[in-house]
Amino acid sequence: MWPEAQPALKTTLLTLQQAMTAMAQQLLRAFAEALALAPHTFDALYGEKPNEHIKLIRYPGQSAQSSQQGVGAHKDSGFLSFLLQDEQAGLQVEVAPDRWIDAPPLPGSFVVNIGELLELATNGYLRATVHRVVSPPAGQERLSIAFFLGAQLDAVVPVYQLPPQVARLAQGPTSDPHNPLLRDVGWNYLKGRLRSHPDVAQRYYADVVAKAEHAAH
Repeated sequence: MWPEAQPALKTTLLTLQQAMTAMAQQLLRAFAEALALAPHTFDALYGEKPNEHIKLIRYPGQSAQSSQQGVGAHKDSGFLSFLLQDEQAGLQVEVAPDRWIDAPPLPGSFVVNIGELLELATNGYLRATVHRVVSPPAGQERLSIAFFLGAQLDAVVPVYQLPPQVARLAQGPTSDPHNPLLRDVGWNYLKGRLRSHPDVAQRYYADVVAKAEHAAH
């Protein structure tokens, strides 16, 4: 649904999506070559109807007494994600269990996140980036544009045969029972959405959350 008050938005965003898709595919093929795989190895998962999208995101300021959740801790469910930030801080990355560092905005740059599909496909050699966003303080706001390169929702991710010197460094996908990695792309995507926005998930999809928690136990 395109807003009538912003007639140029559709053309601008679709042009941006085409450019971001081309850049993401080029980087994905570079990842394949770095892993000693054929450059187009991941193209079959990307398919003809990939789940790629752009999000225009606004985080309103929150008082100290309100929830500070901008986006809950999660991994992106696709191949790669690109984030363009404004000047407002808030993005954080988990570099070790329960150890978070800020990812401050750098002018003229994108934040690049590895997604769960690459972690699954490489048996954990490439690790998906665990990240979250903390809401800005009251009276401020944070704006960002995120692009996600995914795969067809009906695809199933195999484990690709890596060269021995690389394969022996693979640690296997993370096995957090509260955040299992699923090789079925569609289910993995749904799980990521529920974890990214737990407040919304609990409000509108409490039955799905309850089933997921029951399955995890």
